[in-house]
Amino acid sequence: MLPIPVPANFRIIAHRGASAYAPENTLAAFRLAQQMGIQEVELDAQLTTDGVVVLCHDHTLERYGHEPRVVEALSAAELLRLDMGSWFSPFHFSGEPMLTLADLFAHFGSHLVYHVEIKGEAPGLVNAVAALIAQHNLAEHTIITSFHAAALAAMQQVAPHLRRGWLVEQIDDQVLARAQELKLFQICPAAAHLSPASVQRARAVVPEVRAWGLSGTNRQVIQLIHQVIDSGCDGMTI
Repeated sequence: MLPIPVPANFRIIAHRGASAYAPENTLAAFRLAQQMGIQEVELDAQLTTDGVVVLCHDHTLERYGHEPRVVEALSAAELLRLDMGSWFSPFHFSGEPMLTLADLFAHFGSHLVYHVEIKGEAPGLVNAVAALIAQHNLAEHTIITSFHAAALAAMQQVAPHLRRGWLVEQIDDQVLARAQELKLFQICPAAAHLSPASVQRARAVVPEVRAWGLSGTNRQVIQLIHQVIDSGCDGMTI
């Protein structure tokens, strides 16, 4: 079943960087993704109490080997001194720090496409992300995503030129109507719910459909990859 051919313009997006091989959302994970030939990365943005955009998936720090403190209730100084690598591998990644969005942009610049998920809920997060994208001149290299339509609507108000994608479980009438209202660039459904018919319906509303949620055993993941490709999607996070 391997290798799996995909169309030339198919988006292969490293989920939180090369997160199967390095601690997610760290510079090590994004460096490895680039070394593996990946040109697009997905990442999770949250906002510190002093206005710094940091990359972290979970709302608390417990899974990363720290106390269950809320990320967005801490300052940048408190977060950036944490070891975000030892939970994954104390031998290979001990001391790997939390990464800021500014540092990610500064390190890779226009060499990557960034799928920035608005993960946090802090009121200033959308504005802070938009400002960093403008500061680094990366609008053409960025797609803003979220599970929350309200966050995408807020980004539309702040930076209407930025492409936006809505992470959803499946494509249905309600999703299509809201996507059209928000003038979205992508609808991003879970891979398991995809079909050629659903992708075709979405394409009448948005330019792109890309999938998420490719997890399970190796065989299950390979089957989901084929399902995504066979449905006619434009890409996937994996």
